[in-house]
Amino acid sequence: MAKVVGRDEGAVKHITCRECASRLEYTPGEVRTLWSGKDYSGGSDGAKGFDCPNCGKQVITERW
Repeated sequence: MAKVVGRDEGAVKHITCRECASRLEYTPGEVRTLWSGKDYSGGSDGAKGFDCPNCGKQVITERW
């Protein structure tokens, strides 16, 4: 069975929540697709991110 022995600090990223100004740290495994679809002209529209643990609002890490 696999065992966690630590965390690679090089993989940890930081971002600030725009709603509550909390400074957050996250790993790539915590990021999920928040929405994905088409915009009004037919192009792709979507975002990846996670929910802020302080205020619950979406924190966007990548948008297309």
